[in-house]
Amino acid sequence: RNFVVAGMARYLQEKYASASDPAFAALYDTRVQYVDERRRRVLVRASVTGEEKYLSYDLLVGCDGVRSVVREALAKSSNFEMDIGDIFQEFKAVHVEKPPALSASAMSLLPAALPEMTGIALPETGNMVNISMGVPRHRRSKLPAELQSEDIPTVAAYVRKNFRAFDLVDYDDFARQWVGQEWNRTGQVHCSSYHSSPHRIVLMGDAAHATSPSIGMGMNTALRDAHVFYELLVKHGDELDKTLPDFSKERVREGQALTDLAYHLYCFDAKAQLLEVVHIIVRSKLHKMLPRLVEDHPQNMIGRTGVALADVYAQASGLGIIPKHRRINDETRRRYFETSVGMIKDTEGGTSRWLTLGVPIVAISLGLAKYCASI
Repeated sequence: RNFVVAGMARYLQEKYASASDPAFAALYDTRVQYVDERRRRVLVRASVTGEEKYLSYDLLVGCDGVRSVVREALAKSSNFEMDIGDIFQEFKAVHVEKPPALSASAMSLLPAALPEMTGIALPETGNMVNISMGVPRHRRSKLPAELQSEDIPTVAAYVRKNFRAFDLVDYDDFARQWVGQEWNRTGQVHCSSYHSSPHRIVLMGDAAHATSPSIGMGMNTALRDAHVFYELLVKHGDELDKTLPDFSKERVREGQALTDLAYHLYCFDAKAQLLEVVHIIVRSKLHKMLPRLVEDHPQNMIGRTGVALADVYAQASGLGIIPKHRRINDETRRRYFETSVGMIKDTEGGTSRWLTLGVPIVAISLGLAKYCASI
């Protein structure tokens, strides 16, 4: 991502700044403080000097992340809906030398690669790979003590023994980075629209659809936002009154699908997630043998050329994966909140506990039946 952003910035500097284009001004170390959408201007502050000033705009493109200031201007509209939360996961990410077993051009899923943890591996430049491992918040206390240790040799020894996906090149380097960082959290965003025609505002990237990194499509979707907007500008001859609503029409479904797939393709219940891993393996093998009879698993469709995330979402929903995981995840998250703030007591054992457990057990059984029927 950093290489892409740096490349874009360099291109703009070379194309416009070097040509002394009066319409181009790059303001680094500057933050947007407020959007005066009625007057079409933004208040910015220089980080170094603290100087503030208003800048007028013809079109404001909000690419300012999960806590977007630009998005706040849209939130004032009665027909704009959004929700902001976190992904209910705590994770750590390490950048290590790419193991020979990993592809240098594709994301790798790492289900149950460490006890209680699921992860992904994203290839980077220089024969490196980003390995992110996360645990649902309510399971954090269940992690082995070694994974929560601040002793590098302890973590290295544990990972060497228990990391199941592939052999790492340097376990000590992995452990050093693991110990050297806090547990991370990140947010997610859903928006009902990505534009305001009267105020000439459009949202892209994390400002529109911040998401969990679990399927590795956040940056790709953000870049696609920009490309689609460009295509629509060309199609409509730069007429924003046509381009802006068409952009929302094209991209809201993709952004919503991105966020929900990243959140609900995985289940917070360990047993249900294990069942889903088995489902991925079985369905993938059957699809290879009988592609006309057995539909592919949604995980295999992500990032495939010509396959939109909305299509992947439709597949996951049709197979019952999204509805089942949404039900379990929402219940898990709600119960964690209720017990953590003292609204209810977290009972251990007893009749009420068994009745509570009965719901996901029945859901899993019904899910198996539906999978078999769909095959």
